[in-house]
Amino acid sequence: MKKSSPLCQCSHLNDRIKKQEEAIAQLVEIIGTTNRRLCELDQRQHFLNQSYRKVNPTPLQTST
Repeated sequence: MKKSSPLCQCSHLNDRIKKQEEAIAQLVEIIGTTNRRLCELDQRQHFLNQSYRKVNPTPLQTST
């Protein structure tokens, strides 16, 4: 079995690390985009709920 030189192993490890860094950066970007979209949806839902309550106020209930 042929042994790799230490320089070859270091180069291979550097390549793997660089690919992993790129993958992590992409995942962080995806998470950031998803978080922004969730915040926008939450704000929109909050606005729609407030608008609905203004248009359709709940009737006052009297206690008996």
